Amino acid sequence: MPMMLTLAAVFVIPIVFLLLLSLHNMTGPAQVGDEFTLENYRSFFTDTFYLRVMLNTLWLGGIVVLCCLIISYPVAYFLARTQSRWRGMLLFLVVSPLLISAVVRNIGWFPILSNAGLVNWLLMSLGIVKQPIALISNSTGVVIGLVHALLPFMILTLTTVIQRIEPELEEAAASLGASPVQVFFQVLLPLSVPGMVGGSLLVFTMAIAAYTTPVIMGGNRVMVMATFIGQQFRTVLDYATGATAAAVLMLLAALLTMLAIRLGIPRAEMAR
Repeated sequence: MPMMLTLAAVFVIPIVFLLLLSLHNMTGPAQVGDEFTLENYRSFFTDTFYLRVMLNTLWLGGIVVLCCLIISYPVAYFLARTQSRWRGMLLFLVVSPLLISAVVRNIGWFPILSNAGLVNWLLMSLGIVKQPIALISNSTGVVIGLVHALLPFMILTLTTVIQRIEPELEEAAASLGASPVQVFFQVLLPLSVPGMVGGSLLVFTMAIAAYTTPVIMGGNRVMVMATFIGQQFRTVLDYATGATAAAVLMLLAALLTMLAIRLGIPRAEMAR
């Protein structure tokens, strides 16, 4: 009971007040009217600006998921199959970004990605480019920051599922004449779909709800749902619109989380 009361006080009550704010019209800075209305939701889903912000958020989440999948799969396969005594240390290195503050982690990219950073210095020194490439304070920087932050979740999810796939299945396919490429696409990849689905939905949900990384790595120039909500509450003082956008984002995140649980867990059990 104490735990439930604590959760209600910390999470449920604020969310209820947030939802109630979205059902009132703005009457002035940081003020809402007394009448209940769905006008805020109608405006949100009919205004092209709000829809463009939503689409930008979904597009960003999709790019982050794709990058995480491409990078994570070989790492997860190695961690799932290796018998090295250093496996524990490697797993620690995978999750180590989660032990660092999001602010510190993002600021750490500036000496690497800025115009005078390491990457641009190398590219210009090798003669690949003549002018620095903008890798920060834009969408590219946000993607890099989010991939760095969310990569551990994808790797750990894939590693867990790949470990449940018996190595003998790959060996049997190879003994029957299948090439390594055929073994991967016809045996390993289909059986690891639960991990890919669960990890992708988890990463996508966290990517579209991220606030710190878009603000720091995007330099307040990348408008996604989280930064838009923050702008409405802190700058514009339009609590009604901000609460409406927050409610929509929260509902989307909740649906994706339930979908991840529904699709990921049953298929993982079947792959066991």
